[in-house]
Amino acid sequence: MLQANIQRIHAIANVLQRVRPEAIDAIEFNDPQFKAVSRVVNVYGRKAVALVVANALVSYRLTLTGEEYWTEFADWFTRAKPYIQTASDILKAFSSFLNVSKGNKILRVQKLNRLQRAARVLENVLVEPDHYLDLRLLVNDLAASLKAKPFEKTIVFAAKMAYYTFKVLGCTAKLEEVDMIPVDKRIALLTVTSGLLDTNPKNILSQYRNIAIKAWQEIAKLSNIPPLRLDAIVWLPARGLEKLLYRGRIEAARDEFTRRLNNLSSGLIDWHTARDIARQILYRPPP
Repeated sequence: MLQANIQRIHAIANVLQRVRPEAIDAIEFNDPQFKAVSRVVNVYGRKAVALVVANALVSYRLTLTGEEYWTEFADWFTRAKPYIQTASDILKAFSSFLNVSKGNKILRVQKLNRLQRAARVLENVLVEPDHYLDLRLLVNDLAASLKAKPFEKTIVFAAKMAYYTFKVLGCTAKLEEVDMIPVDKRIALLTVTSGLLDTNPKNILSQYRNIAIKAWQEIAKLSNIPPLRLDAIVWLPARGLEKLLYRGRIEAARDEFTRRLNNLSSGLIDWHTARDIARQILYRPPP
């Protein structure tokens, strides 16, 4: 049975221990997805929590990067400004948005049906968003409504984006209650390049997601970084590095990761530390 590499878990955690909380704050503030959420909050206030959760639930099989798609989401909702008072209004708004979206063209009917199944939870989030400052409660309620596992990618991602929304609103969500990171294609690739699992990234998404989640959970625990915050440190700087990695250009990928991490943290992660993190996250090329 495939197991995570314990030595690699400790090596990654050791270097991440050097990242201070204020550096993670800077990374999050510079995240295009955080900026998109901020724009939606400026228009909808606390109702934005439900809109953001809804968008997270349909953020799969995208034809743009996640960063680009969330910018498109913010562009449309801040321009069209659909009336939002009930879950039914959310469904109607997303029906209109997905009909014109360039980044979310695939499985539109399936995705709208998914929102319909989650409508009760979305209604609760609209009416009493503070109830879901306990992000674990949000994960559990969404999993129950969708008849899905709590570690399913979009459900964990919904918790992360709700955390972002609450942060914009000046509220403190219970981050530690969600001890998982959303394992998407990019994180699956990094799980392999970091040496955590010896397999093809596609196998992580189809067979070994739970093993990958547990490996990152252990890294989060050892580095004392909540998993939903750890996600930003490794996910954001890795955008678009797939081609370099699959071509075996590991040093070029590390250089780009280092530069981005330093910039995203507004210099709070110094170049030397950013380079050390890049060496651990991009430890080897993928198979």
